[in-house]
Amino acid sequence: MNPIVAQVLTIAGVLLGSAATFVVTSTTERTRWRRAQSARWDDKRLLAYSEYANAVKHMVRLCRRIAETRGLLSTGQPVDLDAAFAALAEAETERAARWETVLLLGEPATISAAGAWSERVWRLESLLREDHPDTTSFADAYRDAMRLRNDFYAHARTDLDITSGPLPELTWKTLQSSPPDHPATP
Repeated sequence: MNPIVAQVLTIAGVLLGSAATFVVTSTTERTRWRRAQSARWDDKRLLAYSEYANAVKHMVRLCRRIAETRGLLSTGQPVDLDAAFAALAEAETERAARWETVLLLGEPATISAAGAWSERVWRLESLLREDHPDTTSFADAYRDAMRLRNDFYAHARTDLDITSGPLPELTWKTLQSSPPDHPATP
C-alpha cells in the first residue's frame, strides 16, 4: 500500500475516533447536566408545592376553628373570632407569597389545581364572614375544598413523578367523627 494512502487513512481514523469521542462525551455531559438541572428544579418544585400546601392548609384550619366557634362543626374548642379572622388575613398574605413560587415553577395543571383549591378556601372564608352562615353551604364548600386539595396533591405528585399510587381520599364523614383533640387534617 502506498505510504501516503496509509498516512491519510491513519489520520482519517484518528479524526473519526476523535470526533466520535467528542460526540459521545458531549452527549453524556449534556445528559448529566440536564439530569442535574431536572433534579434541582424538582427539589425547588417540591419545596414550592409543600410550602403552598401548608399555607393553604393553615387557612383551612383557621376556617375550621372559626366554623367550630360559629356552631357549624361540633368538634374543637371556641376561638376568639376577631383574632381568628385577623390570623386568617395574615395566612392569606402568606398563601399569596407562596403562590408566586408555584406560578414560577409549577406545571400548568398543578397551578390550576392550586388556584381552584385556594378559591374554594376563599369561599369558606366568605361563608364564615356572613352573619348567619348556612351549615349545609359550609359543609358543601368544605367537602369541595378537600376534594380540590386532593386534586392539587395528585397533580403535584404527577409533576414530581411520584409513582407510589394515589392518596387515600379524606371524606367528610371522617372529619365529622374526629375527636376534638385530634381533628382530621384537611
